[in-house]
Amino acid sequence: MGVCPVTDTHERSCMDTVRPPNLGDYLRALRTRSTPQHPDGLTRTEFAANIFWSVSHITQIERNESPNPSVKFLEATSRELGLDPAQRRHLYNLARRTQTERETSTTPWTIEQYRSLITPEMRTVITALNPHLVAYLDERWNVIECNAAYDRAFSGLLHDGNVLRWFFSTPQSKQVMVEWEAETTLTVNWFRALMGRYYNPEWAIETLEELSKFPAFRRLWDKEDVRFGRHQPFMHLRDADTGEEYRVHVQVHTEMRGDYPVQMYLGVRIPGTE
Repeated sequence: MGVCPVTDTHERSCMDTVRPPNLGDYLRALRTRSTPQHPDGLTRTEFAANIFWSVSHITQIERNESPNPSVKFLEATSRELGLDPAQRRHLYNLARRTQTERETSTTPWTIEQYRSLITPEMRTVITALNPHLVAYLDERWNVIECNAAYDRAFSGLLHDGNVLRWFFSTPQSKQVMVEWEAETTLTVNWFRALMGRYYNPEWAIETLEELSKFPAFRRLWDKEDVRFGRHQPFMHLRDADTGEEYRVHVQVHTEMRGDYPVQMYLGVRIPGTE
């Protein structure tokens, strides 16, 4: 079980493999999805006729044989398929048409290298923010550093080390995440969007291979959905020891440390929800 190469020009056929985000798979998913205007999706012929483009060109793009279509094609596609801002942004990322946004680094830092960026002052700050939940994560959702409140809230996460793997491999995740399905879906979609920002997805291939063994992950990944950030700020949690439910107001900020982005998670506990 592993990750199908992006250069594969054949249709996806195996249920136990996943591929990094690529333009061909994404365009096909958008074209064939059900919408109010097109409940059964669009065939290539219908799509080509609607945007005044050739079927052969669309076929080449969907097979990743023509991975860098023109901006004119992307604009026509966005209009015809009614893409929302996140879908449009991801489409342009995969087509290599957002040069200023994309990251050129392909070799990921190790967790130890990321942790070398955390200064004593940063540790003092996140410790002082208890009982609010604070953590630093990389874009593969590996936990770099966290305070005691974050560790206690997400039982078993610090031991596992990766948010996505924890969702699918650790039983405690379903105990403490009251809205497990929604939060898991959000994180998978966000991970896909982050992967799509890179010219070469090798930086996250290892993580993707680890996750591909979980059927629930493959189910969500195959939907080709994307999200840049949270759709709403509240996270609903359950205390692992007492079973009491509470909410936190979540913000995730990204900052660059040299060539490498670091995400800061801040979950402010809402008074009266303990």
